[in-house]
Amino acid sequence: MAETLSYAKTELTKALLSLLKKKKLHEITISELCNKAGLSRLSYYRNYDSMEEIIREHLSGITDAFLTSSSANFRTTPREEFIALLFEHMYSIKDLVSLLIRNDLSYLLKEEFDSAFMRSVSIYNDPYRCYVASGAYFNLFYYWFINGCKEKPSEVSWMLDGFLV
Repeated sequence: MAETLSYAKTELTKALLSLLKKKKLHEITISELCNKAGLSRLSYYRNYDSMEEIIREHLSGITDAFLTSSSANFRTTPREEFIALLFEHMYSIKDLVSLLIRNDLSYLLKEEFDSAFMRSVSIYNDPYRCYVASGAYFNLFYYWFINGCKEKPSEVSWMLDGFLV
């Protein structure tokens, strides 16, 4: 059963990302999504409450894989190195980031930044610092990204390290 759920989630995610290349999220119907995924509407409703939830889960999976496979840790990695690692990672998923921005879904990226920062430092019980850092890092990334990623991540981290406390 778990394999079936995983298959359904994978297919719904692929279908949604494909549809977002042609349409805005609010223009996509559940029937259209399910037809594209080759699944029944019941498969959608068993797994998700909204199409945004599909994207949230996908982003969370990407974040978890990045944090597991890299040395990036907001609390323990030196700030300059953390920024460079984070920006390199975000650049590696630039097609997804572009797709979300083009579809006015950048707020889902921001939510993932917040969630990832809260998960990474929750043991320190300092949510204010987490949200300040998350907002600062997201805005730095967003500005860098929409301006064409002209600087290398290491250059951005070097320039910006002095501004972040």
